[in-house]
Amino acid sequence: MNLLAGDIGGTKSLLGIYNFNGQLNLIHKNYYHSKEWVSLESIIENFLSNLPPQIEYPKVGCIGIAGPITNGRINLTNLNWTTNLSSIKKIARCKEIILLNDFSCLVYSIPFLKENQYAYIQQKNTPLDLKNDGIFAIIGAGTGLGVSRGVITKRGLNVLPSEGGHKEFSARNDIEWELSKWLKKDLNLSRLSIERIVSGTGLGNIARWRLSKEDAKNHPIRRRFNMNELKNDVSFIQGFPEQIHKKAKEGDVFMKEVLQIWLSAYGSVAGDIVLNELCNSGLWIAGGTAKKHLEGLRSESFLESLKNKGRFSYLLENLPIMALIDPDAGLYGAACKAHLITKNERINLTSNSQIN
Repeated sequence: MNLLAGDIGGTKSLLGIYNFNGQLNLIHKNYYHSKEWVSLESIIENFLSNLPPQIEYPKVGCIGIAGPITNGRINLTNLNWTTNLSSIKKIARCKEIILLNDFSCLVYSIPFLKENQYAYIQQKNTPLDLKNDGIFAIIGAGTGLGVSRGVITKRGLNVLPSEGGHKEFSARNDIEWELSKWLKKDLNLSRLSIERIVSGTGLGNIARWRLSKEDAKNHPIRRRFNMNELKNDVSFIQGFPEQIHKKAKEGDVFMKEVLQIWLSAYGSVAGDIVLNELCNSGLWIAGGTAKKHLEGLRSESFLESLKNKGRFSYLLENLPIMALIDPDAGLYGAACKAHLITKNERINLTSNSQIN
């Protein structure tokens, strides 16, 4: 039986077809620039109507979506799309299909990841141990900031979705205070959420703030990009965050500063998630920036901020921290959930590489 999987985000959307032969195998996928499409339905219709003739139509599906789902209705946080489950069912024509928050899909992938799909940030010699009564958390900076939790019990895996990326940003020092005041004024906001700073878009916002200063007026990135346009669309399609990372690696003083501010804020937020969830089975770093910033996630800027939690710092010292480096991790997680639907939700946690 073929399975339909989807990973729908503010920048990119992936749809794929998987089958199961002892393990999940991706047999077909397509990539879409989300903002080039008018709706989720139009993407799904395009994908399914253009399946190669040798691929059997999927009977069961799971679509992970970057946004909250309430009573089958979805408003995508970083896209001007609104949809609902009944509309998706009509388009997909699957026997059964469900919609989940995209980071909930990632939770379903964790027990079944292969070693080449993730990398250790901390405690790399510690085997991945998904024990009963364990909790793990996932945080990921992409277009926005996703958060979710997994609770492991003797009966299997429970997933607790979250919109923790939209909690209010709290400045820890003079730099972050100046940045947050500037950004609230620049974006005409009365409240600043974490993902305005800790995300791929947030990295761009920090760069815009730094480039707005007098000493950076002749910076090549400032000359290349229209800052007024970026105010409304600091997107991956424009390549602005990628340019920041590239220049920082080349030694650009301003962009190195931007990257350090971003990594430090990201680490602090990740540490707060650990305390909030008491995730004794580890923390996972996901999102579109995880693989690109692997070196940064292992840096003192990130890890010292993550562990700087006062009397509870000891909880973070030896915590296993992993980064999901598989670009298809979200799609794979949706496929895991779709397969579990066919298996009546039974999960065997004794294997990291297969779904039984």
